[in-house]
Amino acid sequence: MKRKLAILTTIIFVLFTLTGISQAKDFSLKLTGGYGTMTVGDYNSLGGDFEALFDVLVAAGATKQGEFKSLKWGFEGEGEIIFKLPAGLGIGIGVGYIQRSNESDLGVSIPLVGEFSLNMQPDLTAIPINLSAYYFTPGAVPLKLFVYGGVGYYFGKINHIFRVDMSPPAYWNQNEGDIKDQGFGFHGGAGLEFSFVPKVSFFIEGRARYCKLKSWEGSETSLDSLGATYSHSGTLWYFEAQDTSFGTGQWFTALALSDTQPTGADIRNVRKYEADLSGFIVRVGIRIKF
Repeated sequence: MKRKLAILTTIIFVLFTLTGISQAKDFSLKLTGGYGTMTVGDYNSLGGDFEALFDVLVAAGATKQGEFKSLKWGFEGEGEIIFKLPAGLGIGIGVGYIQRSNESDLGVSIPLVGEFSLNMQPDLTAIPINLSAYYFTPGAVPLKLFVYGGVGYYFGKINHIFRVDMSPPAYWNQNEGDIKDQGFGFHGGAGLEFSFVPKVSFFIEGRARYCKLKSWEGSETSLDSLGATYSHSGTLWYFEAQDTSFGTGQWFTALALSDTQPTGADIRNVRKYEADLSGFIVRVGIRIKF
């Protein structure tokens, strides 16, 4: 139902956009760069649960090394053409670029048992194609307020490396994956624009975004220190697994790329992996009028 509503809203907005463009007389080029937050969701749950599991082991006498670094902050950019309409209105068509990456190393050393460590290297990118409706305050003053809102279609991609090292005996396993998803999102913002020459203005704005991509698919290659290599493809699944390796019995977040849904007595709350691109961004840039 939500997906149908998003598609209907997008169709209506596109029709409004095309109608508006047909009436436009002038246009401008808006170039934007920004820095902001992203919710991310399931990946941060994965790393947070591993760190919580290691903290339980520390309470039992283990020594912890490193820490999990969540995905949250990052740079973004967008290029947009804004078609000018009467009464301070405008229609914008833009293409953006979003990236979040952060490497984490964490592990534990358990007396008389051994060592266990994780290396996590996610690289999340998204390319949104955005349609926006603008309103610029009237007048010839150098400083103007503008507000806007719209819909976007997001092409998401995640490249990741997940490596496990343990000893004794010395052993490692590494998974390298490439997964993709796409879907609709919504955005809105407001800002101040300062014109210092007739055709060029600088601006600063705040922007909020809502977008959740919930059906990631791709391929992954697994290799280990014994020389084994295995490639597979499918859907990326989120679930909770019960710890049997360290004997804590604790439930923690786990991910698996598979063409079938994970099952088992030590598995619960299975669903497709979700990446939440929602967040707030502070952006600055330049607008050139033609």
